[in-house]
Amino acid sequence: MSLDAVFEMLANGWPLALAGFLLGALTGAFLPRSENGPEATIKRMAPDGDGLAALASELATAKELLDAEEAETGEMAENLKDLDHAIKRANGRLKLIMKAVKRAK
Repeated sequence: MSLDAVFEMLANGWPLALAGFLLGALTGAFLPRSENGPEATIKRMAPDGDGLAALASELATAKELLDAEEAETGEMAENLKDLDHAIKRANGRLKLIMKAVKRAK
């Protein structure tokens, strides 16, 4: 291997990355293992009683908000229905007035 090839490899930096990987693998092999196995992880992930109660209260609050929104939507629909009827009555009266104005000319 020529000296130019060595300098080019050093300039590219891949040997440094390879050395870092090997150093990480070696130190990882010698570090002490955790005593917590999969059972401890499952136990740690299990929700406690307070978490379930908080979730239940949040769901109840969300349901109340949804019910209130549905009630507001129902009121809005009634208001729109009344407004539609009022506009139709006003349109009918306007047509009668226009007919009367045409006859008067």
